[in-house]
Amino acid sequence: MLNDNRTGPAVVEGVMDRPSASSAVEERGQDGYATAPGPGAQRRLPREAEEQLACRLRERAALAPEFWSFSGRSRREAGHGIFAYPAMMVPQLQGALLEDVQAVDPDASSVVDPFMGSGTVMLESVSRGLSFRGTDINPLAVLLATVKSQSYDPELLISVRQRIALRVTEDQSHEIAVDFTNRDKWFRGDVAIDLSKIKRAISAERRKSVRQAFWVALAETIRLVSNSRTSTVKLHSYSAEEIENRQIDTIDTFLRISASQIEQLKDQAGALSSGLRRNPKLQISCRVADARSMPTVTKRATADILMTSPPYGDNVTTVTYGQHSYLPLQWIDASDVPGMRPELLENTRSIDSLSLGGKLKWSLSSADDLRTKSLAFAQCLDQLQDHPRNAQSRLVAFVRDLDESLDAITANLRSNAWMFWTLGDRRISGIPVPTVSIVRDLLVFRGSKHIETLERKIPGGSKRMAARNASVETMNTESILVMRGPCDTGHDSRS
Repeated sequence: MLNDNRTGPAVVEGVMDRPSASSAVEERGQDGYATAPGPGAQRRLPREAEEQLACRLRERAALAPEFWSFSGRSRREAGHGIFAYPAMMVPQLQGALLEDVQAVDPDASSVVDPFMGSGTVMLESVSRGLSFRGTDINPLAVLLATVKSQSYDPELLISVRQRIALRVTEDQSHEIAVDFTNRDKWFRGDVAIDLSKIKRAISAERRKSVRQAFWVALAETIRLVSNSRTSTVKLHSYSAEEIENRQIDTIDTFLRISASQIEQLKDQAGALSSGLRRNPKLQISCRVADARSMPTVTKRATADILMTSPPYGDNVTTVTYGQHSYLPLQWIDASDVPGMRPELLENTRSIDSLSLGGKLKWSLSSADDLRTKSLAFAQCLDQLQDHPRNAQSRLVAFVRDLDESLDAITANLRSNAWMFWTLGDRRISGIPVPTVSIVRDLLVFRGSKHIETLERKIPGGSKRMAARNASVETMNTESILVMRGPCDTGHDSRS
């Protein structure tokens, strides 16, 4: 197992072999791309790379109009399916984008994702030999990504699962291992007792990385056996009658999920091994951090590719990532969760309130500055003038925080880095918020260049939002905003 004794974020150290970037004469290959002379050598001309990438992206859609929707072709495998994290990105879509970048820029070797969620981009990057640095404000998300960054021995996990099952069977205690506000509202008594047995059994394992893997299985178990409905990412309790009549076998659920997880982690190890073969010194780092204050990196550590999907709006009203994580985090040993702090669990909204747009106070004071940076923002705010002040505050607070994050994010990129933003337009008080146009405006203001915008339908018809919230509507489309730059980051440029 990789890094079994480490206590920090997942890191696999090393360097990547790169094709030569030097050529005296260049010629056109059969695929229409500029190639450097020499056996098998191929290099894209910097001045043509943007056009070539745009052509590749358009050609995919031309050959298959619904290509970017990935309807019927999205699979949660090889580690992607170990937990049902909200609003997950489509692995195959991000993988296709990465492959197209590698085709036009063979020297690209690293990816950064400042809103990494459960690590979809991380797995797709490292399986292609690209080093990865990711951050997220939600500790559960970073725990998931940390587990996904590990190459586990499936035989070891099978043995551990058997030990855990034996400990659970031998545990005759009825003591409930956790205590928090409204615990009994969210967990039936028999369920809480069984979860406590599983918690104690996992805690008894010696290896931290192994405990973390089984904490993820417990987290998914909690999602299914708690009194919160699984049809929404927001905490929403079943009725008293439904709770009483539910047929729940907590221990069997955990054992079933952990067995399935082991199969996923077996395939995940294969994907990580493939990445290591392509890049023997691949590096992975997953940390808890606010995108607005991402740690600055050295010139050498700047990323070639930004691939991310920021929140669609304030998490309290759109996708409540923190609320979705609240119950699992109550049961997992805090020392095994990266960046976990007690204040993050003070209430169900604690994590979400720290995210973009989570603080509304004084937000309107930023409106004039944002108007100068984004015409799309200004037009949307004008449309909200006759709506409640809270609606205006929510728009400004989110865009203000997103704008603030862009300086920290671009500081982690090399000059003229490739940028892929998966975005969705939401509504506030019935008014469409043009998130895609706003993000594009904010990036262009900083010197970035627009390359292409890809539209996709979300398979299944919609992406789940917070329940019972009239201020937002369910999303059924997304856009991938493809940008280049900015070119004034102070880091090396390949343009």
